[in-house]
Amino acid sequence: MMLRVFVFFCAFTFFVSVLGERKEVLAQDDLPQAHRIVTLSPHLAEIVYAAGAGNYMVGVMAGTNYPAAAAKHPIVGGFNGVDFEALINLEPTMVLAWEQGNKLADIFKLKRLGIPVHILSAASFNDLEKQIIDVSQLFGTEKIGDELVVSINNRILNIGQQGKKNRHRKVFIKIWDKPIFTIGHDHYINEALKVCGVSNVGENYPFAAGSVSIETMLLSGADAILDLTVNDLIEDAEPSYLRHFHRFLSLRIIEADSELLMRLSPRFVDGLELLCSKITGLHKDV
Repeated sequence: MMLRVFVFFCAFTFFVSVLGERKEVLAQDDLPQAHRIVTLSPHLAEIVYAAGAGNYMVGVMAGTNYPAAAAKHPIVGGFNGVDFEALINLEPTMVLAWEQGNKLADIFKLKRLGIPVHILSAASFNDLEKQIIDVSQLFGTEKIGDELVVSINNRILNIGQQGKKNRHRKVFIKIWDKPIFTIGHDHYINEALKVCGVSNVGENYPFAAGSVSIETMLLSGADAILDLTVNDLIEDAEPSYLRHFHRFLSLRIIEADSELLMRLSPRFVDGLELLCSKITGLHKDV
């Protein structure tokens, strides 16, 4: 009898040991692979780092310069599109693409190559929050992402309180000077400016971004020019436009950081906060 009990005990112990080893193997197999992220826009790299997934970054697009750690990664393309050889060599497990900024042909080619691509939209002001949540869920950093979203929303509420003082002023947005380029319809900056209590005079122009004449700008009815180029408006003007010089003198110039305001990343809120403060300052000066 004692022998049977001993044999049973040994068999049971062996079974438990094997089962434990099997569970350990299964647990290791179920662990997610280390992420290897490539971003196809500077603002997406900023979002990845802000959402707490920066340690997984391996490649970025030209122009990526924030945070400093992001600028150290290999470049996988630029204005002309993706450098597929450079990207493939990095063996990414996920490529983050910008719906409004990357070429569809490049995205389709990445998918044909079997490289996972996640497309993010940055078309509306609300997309800032959506991008952060999406990225944090992709890479398991939800706690950091949620805290960041709460912080951003609280800051925007505070900015909105300041914006109520600006009496719905109108601004002309200058994003390039030779020729003059401005923002038209369907752009997140138009929504963001309303937080400051101002609106874009060009928000009904028949383009998202396009060129206009100096005359169009000066006669746009704007109370101020939001200058994202910090270049002289008049020095290169044709003589026929100088008759509107008095109108130019009556306009206030608001200089702003284009890198902050033209990238829909968490730093966009920094740019918006500074911009709203300047606009409120203009109101006090009048």
